[in-house]
Amino acid sequence: MSNLVNKILNPDKVLALQLFQLFRYGSIILINVLLAKSYLGLSDIGIYETLIFLGTGITFFWVSGLLKGMLAIYPGLTEEKRPPFFFNVFLLFAGMSVLMTAFYYLCQPLILRLLTDYESLPFFNLLCIYILLNTSTYLVEYIYLLTDQPRKIVWFGMLAFGAQLLAVTVPIFLGYTLEMSFYCLIAMALIKLLWLFYVLSVYSKLSIDFQLLRPYLLISLPLVANFLVVGGAEYVDGILIHRYFDKEAFAVFRYGARELPLSLALAGAFSSALIPTIANNLTEGLVQIKSKSRHLIHLLYGVSIVLMLISPVLFPIVFRPEFTKSALVFNIYLLILISRVLFPQTILIGKQQTGIILWISIVELLINILLSILFIQYFGLAGVAFATVIACLFDKVALAVYLKSKFGIGIGQYLDVRLYGLYSLALIGAFIVSMTYL
Repeated sequence: MSNLVNKILNPDKVLALQLFQLFRYGSIILINVLLAKSYLGLSDIGIYETLIFLGTGITFFWVSGLLKGMLAIYPGLTEEKRPPFFFNVFLLFAGMSVLMTAFYYLCQPLILRLLTDYESLPFFNLLCIYILLNTSTYLVEYIYLLTDQPRKIVWFGMLAFGAQLLAVTVPIFLGYTLEMSFYCLIAMALIKLLWLFYVLSVYSKLSIDFQLLRPYLLISLPLVANFLVVGGAEYVDGILIHRYFDKEAFAVFRYGARELPLSLALAGAFSSALIPTIANNLTEGLVQIKSKSRHLIHLLYGVSIVLMLISPVLFPIVFRPEFTKSALVFNIYLLILISRVLFPQTILIGKQQTGIILWISIVELLINILLSILFIQYFGLAGVAFATVIACLFDKVALAVYLKSKFGIGIGQYLDVRLYGLYSLALIGAFIVSMTYL
């Protein structure tokens, strides 16, 4: 126990980013649970979920792509260029935040018509302010990561996501409406922005040099497009649910249509933290991916199998009886773990081979859309989830095949294939068992 506590108090970069992502997804789960237990009806929860859905929709793709690009390009910069690089990346983030917020504000009717079935949406203008203030703050944890400050990543995550949890839920339980929650979120975003300014004052240099951004953008833009395409599948799913079902069904789907947060947090952070290692030393990076991913496989598959079996009982207790149908969608999404613990994309990004990731993701999106439209006719909400699982698996298999054919890096060099195969069969078996009483 003392070793575990010491490891958490003095984490390496991989563990620090994993803890950060755990705080992120943990806050999302707790917000969902507390809102479900509050006085809010399903329609009000649907409004909140739709606002969050729209808010992340305008930012997730370019934020994720630009952040991943930082991890690939930063190790190759000289010590002299690193501080101005941070400042110029911040200018890019700030400019994009302004542009995206203006687009949302000016095109609100078009966005609502295309992405939802709402003619007007309460608190949309407050959402725009939140996007403007909050988006650039995603830089904080990555600056800490690249400057080897893992403990600060953990502290920032604890404070930021603790504040987010309180901002959303406390006003509701005090009897206020969602409007007050969004005012609190705006205040929280402003504080995070001030934190970012402090971090920039320490680790960056006030020097405008757009030449630094040229190679960075060449690597990042395919990743931006990749996240737009891959993440776009989630928004296509949302559009299909809005078109085929009612608002309450959208809330039910959103509560179930979540991968195990533990796998998203740990696998996503694991992949990001090892990109600089791959960029610096490919051989060492492959060894680290294979050895450390074993621990992930043991943990994530074990938790997923247990949740697969108990979720039908757990969902109506943790949320409400109305969310019982969410358990089936959730169990299908748990199967995404089979592709989540494969990391060919980490190696390709570290080697600055981002173009192929984009092209394969385009095919993935087409597969997802076509299968969603087909399966929704036969399986309803569950059909959309099945399509996502199949498309995600195609993406990772295709990347692994390309990595082998282009660079001779076989899957066995970065994955314990036997362990992976046994656990994947066990997870599928647990899903079949759970289907008997769903």
